[in-house]
Amino acid sequence: MNVEVFLSCAQVQEEDVRERTVVVIDVLRACSTIVTALHHGARAILPVRDMAQAGKIASNLDPDVYRLGGERDGKKIDGYHLGNSPLEYTKDAVEGRDVILNTTNGTKALSRSRAAEHLVAGTFLNADRVVDFIDDTDRPLTIVCAGWHNRISLEDTVCAGLLLDRVWDGGRPDSVSDAAHTALTQYQHHRDDVTEMLRHCNHAQRLIEMGCEDDVDYCLRLDQLSVLPYYRDNRLVRYDGVAASDSKAKKETSS
Repeated sequence: MNVEVFLSCAQVQEEDVRERTVVVIDVLRACSTIVTALHHGARAILPVRDMAQAGKIASNLDPDVYRLGGERDGKKIDGYHLGNSPLEYTKDAVEGRDVILNTTNGTKALSRSRAAEHLVAGTFLNADRVVDFIDDTDRPLTIVCAGWHNRISLEDTVCAGLLLDRVWDGGRPDSVSDAAHTALTQYQHHRDDVTEMLRHCNHAQRLIEMGCEDDVDYCLRLDQLSVLPYYRDNRLVRYDGVAASDSKAKKETSS
């Protein structure tokens, strides 16, 4: 399998994701929030790049059917219903509603990756589900780590390494990119103490200092939710198994 990894989304261009299966990772916290919201019955997540885009979409929706969620530098945006804590996205808060989500890093990474053949959101919470999806698709794989302010975030890198370790059954191909090698090596080196190690990474410490320690503990849980957020029609929805199989069928028909 052809695999590429971006340790930050800053340099991702359309040609890097076109005709590929792309997994965007933002462990702390956007992708964990997206997975949790869909698990609790949100109809769809609409990732946006900024407040202007969020406001424009909200202005065209019935106030009863959406929630504005998001943060800037970890803090809830004034006037929004929800922040970026996955623990806020309960069944009562989001069931049957669209969530317009605007975050510092994660929604930007999703926006940069939207030209992909298949685009999904991954994190520790749904790692098993992501790997199953990768195994079922027939496209080259790109993993995009959101990072933090255009810099590497260790939690995203290690999560990427976990996915690669599972995709490659604990080994590695003879030839891998430097970024893929870095992610895989980081995970394999720390695999016995991943949670404790990542509690001390930069972004986790920032959140803990802001009083969000419960968020950190939750986002580092492994294989807790069998939910795959799949990007379709400018929104992330709970994957129903149709899109990838349709793509395979089209390819077989044209060959």
